[in-house]
Amino acid sequence: MEKVETYKQQPPPQQQQQPPPPQQLTMLPLVVNCITTPDKLIKHDRDKLINEKTDVKWPVKCRISRKERREQLNAQMRRLVRPKSSLMVFSELFKNVQINLQEHPLHNVMSYTAILEIDGLRYYGNDISTTQAKQKACEEFLRIMLTKKLSEEFEVKEKSPMNVEMEVGENGSVSKPKGPP
Repeated sequence: MEKVETYKQQPPPQQQQQPPPPQQLTMLPLVVNCITTPDKLIKHDRDKLINEKTDVKWPVKCRISRKERREQLNAQMRRLVRPKSSLMVFSELFKNVQINLQEHPLHNVMSYTAILEIDGLRYYGNDISTTQAKQKACEEFLRIMLTKKLSEEFEVKEKSPMNVEMEVGENGSVSKPKGPP
């Protein structure tokens, strides 16, 4: 008899388990000493297993007193409503114009004069602090500039009174004025 070699059938090679598709991944909360299951959270404390609800308890909101709330709102409104200073407006409009300062000592008190020159016109501001002197000079400039602009607009309106002619419709009704409003 011939000797026949027999081979043991080897099991198929083990395949690595594939991770679930990304849409099936669920993030469970990270908890120390706990075992998580989809429906329960089981707290593991050495030999004891304790079941707990998975409901999330939100912290209780503190009730703010009316006085504190009013103070917060007032502070917020002050920040919103506070207008820009004249110095800030001037520096935004005219970035390259310098404001010159002169010092004047008077009875142990230093006084400052800010001089601002635009289009050949000089604007002055006097005060005991440099920033206040600059601010007063800018206020004077902006006040004069605003009055000039307003008077120019008023003169333009005076010179060109509008000729309002009405268009007459087919049936004799007046529909709308001709020309600019």
